[in-house]
This record gives sequence, structure tokens and C-alpha cells, in this order.
Amino acid sequence: MSISKSHYLTIGLFIGFAILLWLPSLFIPWWGDDYFFLNQARESHLNNNSWWLPFVTPSETGFWRPLSMDTGWRVVEQLLHGNLLYAHLFSWLLCLLSAVAVAAFVYQIAMVMRWQNPVVHAVIVAAMHAIHVASYLPLHWVSAMNSPVLVFFLCITLTVWIAVPTLNSWRRLLALVCLPLLQLLSLFSKEVAILIPLLVVVLAVFLQGKQQYRIGEIITWLVCVVICLVWLYFYREFTPNRHSAYGITLGKNLIINSFSFLAWLFNIPREALRMIVLEQRLLGGIWAAVCFMPLCILYWISMRALKPELRWIQWGAVLAFIVVTYGPYFVLADQAYEYYAAIAVIFPLLLIAHALLKLNKLGVGLILMGISSLVAIQGTRSADYPAIIGRAYWAEQQIEWIKSQPLELPLVVTVANEHQFAAIGVLGLSWRLEIPTDQVVLSQHCIGDVKKRLVQNLQGDFEWRVCQ
Repeated sequence: MSISKSHYLTIGLFIGFAILLWLPSLFIPWWGDDYFFLNQARESHLNNNSWWLPFVTPSETGFWRPLSMDTGWRVVEQLLHGNLLYAHLFSWLLCLLSAVAVAAFVYQIAMVMRWQNPVVHAVIVAAMHAIHVASYLPLHWVSAMNSPVLVFFLCITLTVWIAVPTLNSWRRLLALVCLPLLQLLSLFSKEVAILIPLLVVVLAVFLQGKQQYRIGEIITWLVCVVICLVWLYFYREFTPNRHSAYGITLGKNLIINSFSFLAWLFNIPREALRMIVLEQRLLGGIWAAVCFMPLCILYWISMRALKPELRWIQWGAVLAFIVVTYGPYFVLADQAYEYYAAIAVIFPLLLIAHALLKLNKLGVGLILMGISSLVAIQGTRSADYPAIIGRAYWAEQQIEWIKSQPLELPLVVTVANEHQFAAIGVLGLSWRLEIPTDQVVLSQHCIGDVKKRLVQNLQGDFEWRVCQ
């Protein structure tokens, strides 16, 4: 499996393509939850709250993610002064760090498996992961910064777990001491990190015969399990309220979420699924097919190439890794985003990269991956409301128009489409218009002595209506 200069050129061009594909994300406006977190961070700043406070107090969001959300937004609001471009660059930094962690994870697996060119494996998988639809939203929506933070800490934690049996002396001791801390940091990033101990077992099965855990690793693993159980107790205590969409149910949502999960694995974007289910079925189906086919070909090539190399128990471990990492999202009542699969897609991409290198078909494989991601991501960016980015652009257009108008306080707002208005919300109007939150009143009628109210018309845009 020799690597030629043409391979390095191909990889370099693919990384350049990934950067170009990222660039438009720098210009996506604030929208939706961004305004909630901005206001929350500003309130904490003005109240001189300790940065450590979210780690030991109940959450207002229904999620206890003090590291990836509360701390991240304090950085955006306090250190970056709420600057939109800087916030997107901060998201870029987090995504780059997560790519480095993915590369480290892949490198360590390739080393243990004794695959040739482990560095090349690592770079290819990190680049493919960066342009996969599972990495799309965190680059375009600052509120999704919790995903790359999770990817970073979870991948680093698993990397250390894979590496520790190969270490000796003080390096081994340092790794064992760091693992419980990494487990805790992962848990403070996102709830799915509670599955890390199970993933360690899954990886041990995949790498069976290549490494052997000793008593020190077993004790450390048990300590990490205890940390997860203690964290779970506090998580329940600190998240008394949660939106119904994030509730856990067992019903038809299992089928819906399973189909969504398969879509994410094959690089099919959420907006294509929405079009198929709700509108423009033909266009949505064509869009999904163009994204699906290249990944289908890559998976088929990979399975054929690696079938003689991997044992059935390793294939089972790969499947287990994919399903376990998405596990909590199968039971969500009413939410499905591509970035939920950010961890799950790593192993399939690893197998694709290894197969392409083994078959000397790297160029063709990366072209297929690039076509699929380009169609998925650029299509998502171009779709109008109710598409996510389309809703963000709509919200920015409305706010810019309102800012150009003379305002009368209190600002009375009549909403016709609550789903659309949620991209702005009361907090968005307060933040962007620089007026107190209590001066934005949602009402179907004029109140007090106001002379006009802001009304959402049938087309979804806002206009002034004179009070009678």
C-alpha cells in the first residue's frame, strides 16, 4: 500500500475543497437558539457569575452541558464581544480541533491494526469527516458548538484508551490518571459521552488479539463507570425541565429516527428528507439519490475489499460502534439533526479510507465523497424556508428591515407563523434592536397607547399595522 506523490496531491486538493466548502458558513447570521444563549451569557457576565457556576447549578436549557454550551457562549459573548464573524471563526476552531481528534483516533486504530501509512489514514478520514453532512450544522449554527466539543473529547478519550496498553512507565501512569478526567470533560460536553465505557468494550472487541488490557486499565474503566453514574444523578437533578421534542418515547419515533440515522450515514441531508415527507417529493427524492449513490458505492467497495481482512466479530464490533454512538437519539420524541451522527460516521469513513488505499482508488473515492457532500451541503444552504438556513436568512432579512424603521416602545408583535418566528423570537428582537426584553410584547391586538404594531402577514414577512 505505497503512497505516491499523486496521492499526496489528491489529499491536498481534497483538503482545499473542504476549506472552500466551509467558507460560506462564516456568513450565516445569528438565528434561533443563538439569541437565547447570547442573552444568557450576557446576563451571567453582567451578574459577574463565575465561569464555574454552570458546572454546579441547574441548567435553564434542559441540558447540562456546562463545558460545551455555557462556557462556549461565555467565550463568544464576553471574550469575542458577541461578534458574529468571530463566533463563526470560534466554531471553525472547534471543528478543526475535532478533526484533529478524529485523526488521532484513526491513527491509533491504524497503528494497532498495523495498517500501512497510519498518518495518511488519519488525514483522509479527518478530511472526509469534515465535509460529511454530519459536520455541516456546527459550522453554520453557533448553537451547535456542543457537537465538535463532544467529538474532540470523546475521540481523544477513546484514543487514549486504545493507546494505553502500548505504553509503559510514567506514560502509562499518566494516561490512566487522565482517562477519568477526560471522561468527565466528555460528559460535561454532551450526554452521549456516558456511552464511552461501552465503546471501550466495543473497540476492545474490534482490536481483539492486537492489544491486551491489564489490571490498571480495568480499575480505571470501573472508575469511569462510577463517574458516569454519579454524573447521571446530577444530570437528573440539574435538568428539571426539558422541551417535549427532546423527550424519550418508544413508538413510531423509533422507526422515524432509524430511517433518519440511515440517511445521515449515507450523507443525505435533513432538508431532503423533509422535502420527501412534506413537499416536492420528486425533487427531494432526486436530491437524496444524488447524495446517496456515491456513499453507497463507497460502502460497497469497502465491504468487498475488507471482507477477507476483517473477521465477522470485527464487523459486528463496527456495527455495534455505529449503533451505540447514536443510541440515545433513537428514542427522541421529535428531533433529528445530522450532527447527532458525528461520532457514528467515523468508523464507516475509516473503513472507506482503508479500502481506498488498499485498492489504490483514493482519487475516485474522494471524488465520489466530494460530489455527495457538495450536493448535500450546498443544496441545504440554498433551500428556502422552512429549511434551517433558509429560516436563518429570513430572520436576518426581517430584523434588518425592522432596524431601519422608527420604533415605538413597547414593541407589539403579532405572530402568524410561530415556527418561522422562532428564528427571531423575543430574545432576538431584544438583542438586535438593543431594547429590554420586557419591551417586546407578543399580542394579537394593540395594547396601551401604542400607535402601531408589527404584524406578520400571510407571506411570512413583517409589516406595520396602524392601531385603530
